[in-house]
Amino acid sequence: MGKWDKWNFWDGITWKKPVTEFKRISLCTTVMNRLHTLKEVLPKNIEDNLDYPNVEFLILDYNSTDGLEDWMRDNMVSHMATGLVRYVRTTDPEFYSMTHSRNLAFKCATGEIVNNVDADNYVNKSFASFLNMLAHEQPSNAVFCKGKRMMHGRCGFYKDDFINLLGGYDEDIEGYGHDDHDLVERAMLQKFKMMWYGSRFCERIKTSGKEKTVNMKNKNWKETETINKKISADKIEKGILKANEGKIWGSANVTVNFIKEMLIK
Repeated sequence: MGKWDKWNFWDGITWKKPVTEFKRISLCTTVMNRLHTLKEVLPKNIEDNLDYPNVEFLILDYNSTDGLEDWMRDNMVSHMATGLVRYVRTTDPEFYSMTHSRNLAFKCATGEIVNNVDADNYVNKSFASFLNMLAHEQPSNAVFCKGKRMMHGRCGFYKDDFINLLGGYDEDIEGYGHDDHDLVERAMLQKFKMMWYGSRFCERIKTSGKEKTVNMKNKNWKETETINKKISADKIEKGILKANEGKIWGSANVTVNFIKEMLIK
């Protein structure tokens, strides 16, 4: 029996609970020098989810130097004024970190539900509405993702569970590879339920492995993935299911919507 046979999955068919509210949902994108893809996907993602009245597109500018800040100022200020877009910028990091950037983004989000969306991903029509339906079926301890094998950087959680039960992404995992799988496995071993939505909400601009790692300190993704798998397996074998215990994580100095400066810790 494999580990997936022991995990708790929504059957993909049964809907028992009616939608009674529009939960605040934050679709979080971390960006370091990926303006060329973000400016293609973000306007479409916004347009495709205007049917949902309580969604936030959080963009974490992770010290980009390719004009992202100017593009956000020129194109997204009106959406910031309504709360549809939240633009967070930090100039602290020198290199891109999958785990730290997502932890920081989720901490900065205002939503009850936080969901990662990579900078080359289209979420497609009514994604936020479908997440809300899944959330009504599972009002706590949920993993929202494409499916059990291929997550494509699209993991989502209740923010309180993400912080207090999971301790966020494990920041001992560095570089590219296995960050999502570690987080989801720790959640499922804590008896979370996977509320999956399949491939219909997952479409992306194709990017090379080289492009994905260009801003990372170690650009050898095969090496970092191997290292990260071992870190994850060793901790899980020891029963460590909450990450980052005893240390400050997801911390940085940030500016929000160009005007509000704060330290996230």
